[in-house]
Amino acid sequence: MSTKLFAAMYGMDHYHGVQALHVGDTVYLVKDPDNRLDHQAIKVVIPPIGAVGYIVNDPLIVPHGCWAGTAFYDVFHQLTCAKVRFMMRDMVIMELIEMSHIPVPQMDSLIKGWQFREKA
Repeated sequence: MSTKLFAAMYGMDHYHGVQALHVGDTVYLVKDPDNRLDHQAIKVVIPPIGAVGYIVNDPLIVPHGCWAGTAFYDVFHQLTCAKVRFMMRDMVIMELIEMSHIPVPQMDSLIKGWQFREKA
């Protein structure tokens, strides 16, 4: 990818907290169209932990230099990945490192399992 694209994640305190992440970690960005609050929500997932937060989609709180989730929602199929680059107390900045479908073995079944458990 020639241009670096950054996105911010928040909501970690609703899951496992910021301590579940470290600078340099690879995370998966998974579309969450069944989200009641945002039909273009992008969930941040770490296998085997599961969801650790969401990409910021509110233009009022997207940090300068970062894309809102809606800006790249239609660019990838169901999931893509990113690297954690910066960590703050309540927000994590990540660099998108792949903007296409990532053929991760068994990832589709893991995603369906998480989505099923979260709806239950």
